[in-house]
Amino acid sequence: MVRYNISMRRIFLFTLLIAATFYNPAFSEESHQLEKIVVTPSRITSPFGTGRSVTTLNAGNMQSSAYDALQDIIGNLGGLDIRRRSHEGVQSDINIRGTTFEQNTLLIDGISMNDPQTGHYTMDLPLTSFDKEKVEILKGPASSLYGANSFGGVINVITKKPEDKKLIVSAAGGQSDYFSGGISLSHPLSALKNRFSIEWNRAISYIPDSEFDIINLSESSALSTDYGDYDFFFGYSNKKYGANTFYSNLYPREEESTDTRFFKLAGKAVSGSLRFEPKIYLRRHYDKFSLDKNRPGWQTNYSTNYTYGAGLGFIMEDPFMDVAYGFELSEDRIFSTNMQKHDRGKTGLYAEIMPHIFDLLYINAGIRQDTFSDFETEYSPSVNAKYALFDFLSARASIGRSFRMPTFTDLYYRDAGNIGNENLSSESSWTYEAGLNYRSELVNCSVGYFRRNSRDTIDWTRMSASNPWRVSNIGTIDANGAEASIEITPRKIESSFPIDRFFLDYTAIDSYRKHDYLSKYALDYLKQQISAGIDYSLFGFKNSWVLNYKKRVGDTDSSVVVDTKLIKEIIKKENLAFEAFLEITNLFDEDYSEQSGIPMPGRWIKSGVRLEF
Repeated sequence: MVRYNISMRRIFLFTLLIAATFYNPAFSEESHQLEKIVVTPSRITSPFGTGRSVTTLNAGNMQSSAYDALQDIIGNLGGLDIRRRSHEGVQSDINIRGTTFEQNTLLIDGISMNDPQTGHYTMDLPLTSFDKEKVEILKGPASSLYGANSFGGVINVITKKPEDKKLIVSAAGGQSDYFSGGISLSHPLSALKNRFSIEWNRAISYIPDSEFDIINLSESSALSTDYGDYDFFFGYSNKKYGANTFYSNLYPREEESTDTRFFKLAGKAVSGSLRFEPKIYLRRHYDKFSLDKNRPGWQTNYSTNYTYGAGLGFIMEDPFMDVAYGFELSEDRIFSTNMQKHDRGKTGLYAEIMPHIFDLLYINAGIRQDTFSDFETEYSPSVNAKYALFDFLSARASIGRSFRMPTFTDLYYRDAGNIGNENLSSESSWTYEAGLNYRSELVNCSVGYFRRNSRDTIDWTRMSASNPWRVSNIGTIDANGAEASIEITPRKIESSFPIDRFFLDYTAIDSYRKHDYLSKYALDYLKQQISAGIDYSLFGFKNSWVLNYKKRVGDTDSSVVVDTKLIKEIIKKENLAFEAFLEITNLFDEDYSEQSGIPMPGRWIKSGVRLEF
């Protein structure tokens, strides 16, 4: 009976949202054009900032980076452990502040892309490099904002608006028979702005069964009307790759192919002090996995999952207090030869307030209720505050609860190397955080401490390397962490200074649980990380360097990886730009791995060109 009530409510709300997205006459007289602004740590914007730990990468940072795939770019930021099983975005797990890959949230324009089958596919992003305008990383709990999974943090990829007229062409080649080519065309059709982009990346194996072939394409449109602004996005990604020991060391000849599709339609309108934001979306993910490609038909699994949903949000600004509230509803479905057919209905209600007490103090409080068709209702409160001690120095503190639902793989998957558990319960955590921020025109730095108390933690374990992995609720895990970062931007003070930016991040995490078993995820985390980088211009060249030191818990050895990118602007005019670049990753040919002992590539040299007009 509960299932029926949820479904009827969902049908009604879907109908309401679709109507609201396409037609909103109540806002026709006073609506005006809005910029696409997505503020990850809060739905309410504030000129005073936020009481949370947030890192932002803009398009310039990403283009000058020594990496091409987003997974590689953000993997060198403090507190982020993007555990790659291969290079160029083949497959990566998001681990923030010592959490597992299932305990974080990935968004595109504020819409969750978390895969209900397994978090291993969450970073199968249906985006090209031409689509990314900005990336915001929120470290810390965020279930009060985005629902399930947000233990360690949130990564929000904000897509670029279509431009009036622009054509971008890029091509690159390198070792391991690497090739990358892409084209992006923006062209308006009357009031409708459009951009179409496509990219192709491929390479042969650097170790047996590590080859890949990836195609990404996207279509983005934006329309301004008297009834508000609307934007449409469709993204597609197709990957085929060797998966050498990706999931089990018992079977090294694994092979995989995936197909990811994402559609969204979102609107924004304003009437006086009220902002109205409806959205509808669909994510589809297909996966074919072979445990041993040399035994066709044996332990080969085909899975297709869907996540579709809608949301309706309101934001009211008032001299005394700003308020955001709304609801979201969605459905997860899976059709799998291994896991059979399952579905999960979800409804979320949320509210957030920001009172205006006095100018030096920022306070934000929120709560969210998430109702599931197959698990108990979850409540996620949070409070964060920031106080300006001086013009240049502020103190911040936050507390919040997060939770995670078991994935379909956790519950139902079975093969020779992995056994799921239908009796799992949800896991939850409370996180407490405090820190100081210093900001000036030249220097931006912060220090912080956090403690996370997790309960009913879900993990895959086994007694020895010869046993299959089994999933269960292993109990309580408490983690403590310290973070420090500094960014210096001399060019903001003196435009002719050769150094544009220097940064240094340090993260240390300690987590302990007495155990006599092998842990696949929850107790395997990055204990220490140092990231340092510099961007500078000299003799007509732009050069970026990144150094990343990592030491994992239980490892006697650490790794130090250095990457660099050199860019030469050959032509730079108002409507024409042409540049050549050289990238070298793992410059000193370090032997290292980030996941399950899978070797990462050694020194890898690539070069290419980019034309924009």
